[in-house]
Amino acid sequence: MTLHIVSKSPGYSNALMDCADSFVEGDILLLIEDGVYALSSLPENIPVQAVHYLKADVNARGIVVTMEYQGIDDTRWVELCCQQNPVVSWFK
Repeated sequence: MTLHIVSKSPGYSNALMDCADSFVEGDILLLIEDGVYALSSLPENIPVQAVHYLKADVNARGIVVTMEYQGIDDTRWVELCCQQNPVVSWFK
């Protein structure tokens, strides 16, 4: 299954929508950097249990996470990269 990494804010990039167009069951979405701003407006086809975010990036931006998304650290990020194949970065 694919690990999709989105690093850009949905207000300034189509990365999240492009990612959502190719997202299938079993995939994982990881929001990093300004991508964590998408936590308040995720596409409906991405299930809550598939969404992960870097805790450090959320904390640095003062975002309060209200859904049951999975907050992870850098170690878990590396684990996900090793477990999932392929790993796709969305940043355009």
